[in-house]
Amino acid sequence: MNDSNEIAIEVKGVAKTYDKEVEALKGVDFTIKKGEVFTLLGPNGAGKTTFIRILCTQLMPSAGDIQILGDSVLNDPDAVRKNIAMVPQDAMAYSNFTPWDYAYAFCLLRGMDKETAKKKAEDSLKAMLMWDMKDKPCQSMSGGEKKRALIAATIASDAPVLVLDEPTSGLDAIGRRNVWSTLRDRAAEGKTIILSTHMMDEAEMVSDRLAIIKEGELVTIGTTNEIKKCVPFKYRVIAPEDAIDKNIYKNITKIGDRAVVYLEDDEEAINMVRDMLKKDLHAEASPVTLEDAFVYLAGGEDQ
Repeated sequence: MNDSNEIAIEVKGVAKTYDKEVEALKGVDFTIKKGEVFTLLGPNGAGKTTFIRILCTQLMPSAGDIQILGDSVLNDPDAVRKNIAMVPQDAMAYSNFTPWDYAYAFCLLRGMDKETAKKKAEDSLKAMLMWDMKDKPCQSMSGGEKKRALIAATIASDAPVLVLDEPTSGLDAIGRRNVWSTLRDRAAEGKTIILSTHMMDEAEMVSDRLAIIKEGELVTIGTTNEIKKCVPFKYRVIAPEDAIDKNIYKNITKIGDRAVVYLEDDEEAINMVRDMLKKDLHAEASPVTLEDAFVYLAGGEDQ
């Protein structure tokens, strides 16, 4: 994370109610620092996309406000739009436009002169490993390549705030890691990045801080390690469910014919794995993960 403590985004009591009944957001408050990669986690329907749409001035809040670099989404949305660039969740590049067309045109639309636009477009396409296909029509690309083309165009914008809603869905492991690396590089340059994802490894790898939202409310906020400490156990063992002595081990999550057993210390975990190996059964021990903390705090699997 950038060393600056300057606040880039201030979220103040943001609420959104649809049709006078459905409360998508219930008075959310937090701040995001300049140069920070900030990730939103939550079950399906938790309010993440609603929040992002309000942040990007696509949707008005029912209450509260968001200040982005000092400008209000309520009172000065035009000023806000000049400082943000977004990759929506379902965005996809189409037709005979090429990655170069998208990146270069996006820069021109944001007011850059032609030479600056060319340089920014080239830099972003190279960062996204798309320079060799810059002139390839998007209609002939895979879904992952189309998504990377739009991410490149967003990065080329040079906006101080970048917002990405599920940006790596559909990408292979190489493409995902390339996106992660590029986002971290941009944060190091002082860009503020807001990311929404369902991928726990992505959240853990990329984020400086995370917020977990459930049913429109902020459950917790902090670094990955701070959120993991919310779980009252330190270790987990994955083992065959029918081989676990439930009189001894009480904190168990069943996953088909396997189970995750949560334990308080490493010695318990080692002893359990040793017992399983003596029975010629496979077992794995590790510290609790961000996914464990998410399931514990968000109250269950995505729904």
